[in-house]
Amino acid sequence: MKKKRTYKIPVSICAIVLFVGTILLAILMETREMAPPRKYEVDMSGEVIGIDNGPKIPVLTKEEEKKEEVKEEKKTDKPKKETSEQTETTEPEEPVIVPNVPEGQTEPVVKAPVPEIKKPTIDKIEN
Repeated sequence: MKKKRTYKIPVSICAIVLFVGTILLAILMETREMAPPRKYEVDMSGEVIGIDNGPKIPVLTKEEEKKEEVKEEKKTDKPKKETSEQTETTEPEEPVIVPNVPEGQTEPVVKAPVPEIKKPTIDKIEN
């Protein structure tokens, strides 16, 4: 009688390889330098025309955000005094009213063609 073949050795080797591979992949992913995401210009058919080089928004850390807020507060303190003096001296402007139709023109009269609708006729069916 033959012994049933067990797969303990191949299964354990595969498990060890997968475990070591996941650890290696995790280490490589953590130490990898991330490239900024690219945005592509695409035409209507879906083909890539080129790379969009629009304005980039910098990603700031918490410390940098605090520094930016302090700079903005310093900058906004001085102009607030100047703008408050200017608003007091100027009078509010009257709203501008724009007519729907330019002067000298009448509203165009457009007549849409009316489709002819025939009355339905009922035909009697004899059995």
